[in-house]
Amino acid sequence: MEVIFWWMPLLWLLVIAGVVAVLLWLRRKRAGADSSSLPIANSERLTSLPGYARALRRYRALLAGVCASIVILLLVGIGLTMRFASVDVRQPELKSRDIVLCLDVSGSMIDYDSEVVDVFSDLADEFEGERISLVIFNASAVTYFPLTSDYDYIQRQFAKLQEEFVSPDQSYYEGTLIGDGSSLVGDGLASCATKFDAPDDPRSRSVILVTDNLIAGEQIFTLPEAGQLAADRNVRVYGINPGDSSAKSYLDELATEFKQVVEATGGGYFALEDPENIPAIVDAITAEQAALMKGPVQLVRTDEPGFFVLLAFLGVAGLFVLAWRLRR
Repeated sequence: MEVIFWWMPLLWLLVIAGVVAVLLWLRRKRAGADSSSLPIANSERLTSLPGYARALRRYRALLAGVCASIVILLLVGIGLTMRFASVDVRQPELKSRDIVLCLDVSGSMIDYDSEVVDVFSDLADEFEGERISLVIFNASAVTYFPLTSDYDYIQRQFAKLQEEFVSPDQSYYEGTLIGDGSSLVGDGLASCATKFDAPDDPRSRSVILVTDNLIAGEQIFTLPEAGQLAADRNVRVYGINPGDSSAKSYLDELATEFKQVVEATGGGYFALEDPENIPAIVDAITAEQAALMKGPVQLVRTDEPGFFVLLAFLGVAGLFVLAWRLRR
């Protein structure tokens, strides 16, 4: 327990002394100007009556009670302005997860990408401390927005991308066609794995890679090489593969490679037939890991006015009751 404004009693004493001095001056001035009062003869006969004596004692007792209530309220005022407070030192734990959403925006992926972006838009409302980035790729990768925890900005960017997905202009893929081929997954993953800053911070780093792994063209990084790059940077890769379904059994070899690469990073692999399954998959991914960081040490002062509030209640109640009795 500590007193924040310990000097307040001195200020109150000065104020009270000033008020008393003014009242005394006014009383002297009034007494000097009032010469009309006359003594009453034989007043002792009245004051010696038992009824008068009882009434006088009751009056003095009530007046003393009123004065005591005023003193209590005055002390309460002093106590409240001094601000008695408890002091606690805290070091909060903050969730620190960085997530790069890595979307293959080739023609076969748009319906799934739209669902993933929609789910992440909903999740962003629940995040606290997590940072999110969005990278889209086809023949080349483009950072749609970098790692940030500005969730209003993130929501605006997700909404903008959703509009571009359904726009006749299809401007979402601008910058992703610089290269030889399409759906170059290895290059896309390598780009996403290098988007994490502050390598010395103990943050959890994850890439959610959404692709059907249908590579067409010449890559700089193969998918296994990109996976190794991510693992070397302590980045877990979680793969969502719409191309892995019972209706596409001829893609088993590609799905197997995809699964082996992401699991080698410590991440996970999810086959997908129905886009409506994506919310459950993303929930599982985001619930799996979140490193805890120690936040800055905080000195927390909490006002403790309870005792003075109780005294104030008693003082006000007593003042009203005694003043009412005194008036009668």
